[in-house]
Amino acid sequence: MPEDIKKTAEMSRSVFPVALFMLAASTTGAFAIEIRAGATMHVKPNSMWFQDDINMTHWQELRKAGDAKAAAAYADEICAQRDAWQFINQSTVKIISYDSANNRVNVELMDPGRFQGTKWLVDYNALVK
Repeated sequence: MPEDIKKTAEMSRSVFPVALFMLAASTTGAFAIEIRAGATMHVKPNSMWFQDDINMTHWQELRKAGDAKAAAAYADEICAQRDAWQFINQSTVKIISYDSANNRVNVELMDPGRFQGTKWLVDYNALVK
């Protein structure tokens, strides 16, 4: 193999991992949503809205464990008891606080209607800009 081809091959082997890392880092950051108190954001349709930490924590644990059936059954149960809600449409909220360690966001519902001004806990993954 000629010398210049060897150098090109060696250089591409050393540059490729760096380029791959940079691409992955930039892609990951592109999907991150900046959450700050006072910001107006939206909650995806059919997301779970909780009134307390206990029910939300249990639901998040079921989802994290990968038990979709148990998480759905629990969601149905707590919605029936009115300890949590699912709103059909995308909703506008004002961010009150964000607990990044638990992926929990405290929000105030801004949409007009009987729930306007009420405070809720939603999962970080339920938010969109």
